Amino acid sequence: MTRRMIPLLLLCVTLLCAGSCKEEKKSNDIITKIAPRKKPPRGPQKLSDFKYERQVDWLGSTYTIRIRRFADKELAMTEDEDGRKYYDNKVQLVILRKDGSEFYDRTFTKDDFKAFTDNQYGRDGALVGFMFDRAEGNSLYFGASVGSPDPNSDEYVPIDVSIDNMSHLHITNAVQLDTGSDQPRPAKEKTEDELAEEEGI
Repeated sequence: MTRRMIPLLLLCVTLLCAGSCKEEKKSNDIITKIAPRKKPPRGPQKLSDFKYERQVDWLGSTYTIRIRRFADKELAMTEDEDGRKYYDNKVQLVILRKDGSEFYDRTFTKDDFKAFTDNQYGRDGALVGFMFDRAEGNSLYFGASVGSPDPNSDEYVPIDVSIDNMSHLHITNAVQLDTGSDQPRPAKEKTEDELAEEEGI
C-alpha cells in the first residue's frame, strides 16, 4: 500500500512544481533609471577666472599685454535675466615694455564704463569681457563688455577702450548696427573732466 502511495505523491509534487513554475507574462515596457535632477547651486555664482597674455609689436618695440578677469565679492551683486545672483568681476590690464618695465597697470570695474551702460546691464549686469583688439598708430585698442553674467548669454553692451603712447585712457561706445537701421551708432567719448577724474587729477 505504501509503495503505491509513493508514485502518487511524486506525481502530485511534480504537478505542483509545474504549476508554480508557469512562465511569467512578458511585457513590452522598457524600464529606465531617471537621473536625479541637479539641484541649483545655493548662493551667488561667479564666472570662471580668465587670464590672457600676448606679445605685440608696437611703435618699433615689443610689448607684453596681460589681462586677468576675476570675481570680487566686495563689489555689488549682479543678476542674470532669471534673477540668479552673481558676483561682479574686476579686470586687471598690465602692459609691459620689452625690458619688462611697466608701461600701464590698471584694474577696471563696471563703474569705469557706467557712462556707456545706463540701462539694465549697467544696473544689474557684470563686467564680463575685456580683450585685446589691435595695435594701430600710437594706440593699443581693446574691447570691453558689460552685460548678463550668465556664461551662456550673449547679451552685452560692447565698449571700445584705447591706450595711447602717453598711457592716456580713452573709452567710447563701440560702433555697432542698431536693430532696424543700417547706420552705425555715434561714438560717445568721455569728456576731459571725466578722464581727469579717472586719472585722479
